[in-house]
Amino acid sequence: MFTGKHHCQSCNKETIHKEVLIRKPSSYDQQPTFLGRFKLLLHSFINGGHYYDMDRYIACQTCGQRKLDNKGSEFE
Repeated sequence: MFTGKHHCQSCNKETIHKEVLIRKPSSYDQQPTFLGRFKLLLHSFINGGHYYDMDRYIACQTCGQRKLDNKGSEFE
């Protein structure tokens, strides 16, 4: 797990932050039916969805505020 010091806008000082990875929503997430869930599972399995479509956030350990921190290009 990544931890490091970053400037927190909420605390207004340098605090320790940790990295949090959250899966981006898929178009199949909107389908609550069994077939929709099966398509989501199949899509994730084929495309490696566990690691392929992720957003990187850094979260302040003091106040818990998250900030989107995607860096670089998508396949870098």
